[in-house]
Amino acid sequence: MYKTACLISLLALSVAFFSRCFQVNTTGSSDSRGPLYAGSQACIKCHQPVSNSYIHNNHFKTSSLVNAGSLKTMAAVAKDPFYFLDSTHISIEEKNNTIYQSLYAPDNRSDDRGAGQFPAPRSEEFDIAFGSGEKAQTYGYWKEGKLYQLPLSWFSDLNAWANSPGFPASHARYNRTITSRCFECHASYIKRDVEQSGSLAVNEVLDSKSIVYGIDCERCHGPALEHVKFHQDNPDAKTAKFITRISTLSRQQRLDLCAVCHSGNDRETQRSLFDFVPGDTLSHFYYPSFGATAAEPDVHGQQLQLLRLSKCFNASDMTCSTCHQTHGDQATTMDYSTKCYSCHEGSAHATDVMKENEQRKRDFNLASTTCVDCHMPLVASKTIILNDGAGAKTIPYLLRTHRISIYK
Repeated sequence: MYKTACLISLLALSVAFFSRCFQVNTTGSSDSRGPLYAGSQACIKCHQPVSNSYIHNNHFKTSSLVNAGSLKTMAAVAKDPFYFLDSTHISIEEKNNTIYQSLYAPDNRSDDRGAGQFPAPRSEEFDIAFGSGEKAQTYGYWKEGKLYQLPLSWFSDLNAWANSPGFPASHARYNRTITSRCFECHASYIKRDVEQSGSLAVNEVLDSKSIVYGIDCERCHGPALEHVKFHQDNPDAKTAKFITRISTLSRQQRLDLCAVCHSGNDRETQRSLFDFVPGDTLSHFYYPSFGATAAEPDVHGQQLQLLRLSKCFNASDMTCSTCHQTHGDQATTMDYSTKCYSCHEGSAHATDVMKENEQRKRDFNLASTTCVDCHMPLVASKTIILNDGAGAKTIPYLLRTHRISIYK
């Protein structure tokens, strides 16, 4: 009888142990970031409303496998080939249910590798998309462990294809590599290996199967496996354990968390930004900068530097989430005005603008003027230069500045 009782107890312990193992596996212990990560799927069960909202957020959509349906729609809208100054052109083509960027040239043309006929049309597949698509989306193709940027990107405001950021209008390029540094702001993880070639040169090889697309829960809240395990075992616990609650961070820590991706990529990193977890000090991840800083940061990617030049920022305790919805869809410009009025409602200027808007709507059925229209205007990026077909005209790429000020 005693032996039977011991056997039953042993079996019960074994079942409990192995059920915990299986439970851990189902919460994502195989996450490519390592054994401390659960994966975003593990968050959905307890945070379904947040998850349903966040899938519409641009952070979530900032990288992905390409959507063939969307590409076909874009190709149908912009049917004409994109021409370069050297008379070559790129067409967006579908072959066997796969979408390509295909390069063509006139007959009897020499290529840039020497005399002779231009080679057969070059086609590279759309493999991965960077950018949410709200304003723009650029693309890459994989070849032998390297990711290369495709020559054309889609710009939503133009409803057209144009040369990819930093690419010339003179000719098509297919040899620009996309490095792990790009993924540090457009994804939550990618595994990289460095192979040495010769005495000094190194070669970065990326693992396409390891990518955690978009900015996921654990990129902002930190590794969550222990958190998931605790709350699975303690379903009645109401206080979040073993996870970073953003509200507990200092103002500087919250700014650093956003600045990982919104303070530019022009500084050299000492360690991968994938290692950054909420609560870390971002400056510890960069080599010291002893050079002169730009007088006016660019509107693309340097939002925090621009915000720091704003009187509103320096006279308050505002952070990025003061105005931006962290988990939800992007706010409308009227929502931003509401944020402005929370501090400026009593000012004579705010009162006059509200009266003017009421009159515009009542007498002329015109749209309201919002605070950001005047105090955070659209400004052309200095780092992203676009061209129409054959480079005949430069097209400004407009983004809203985060320097809140009085503009002429």
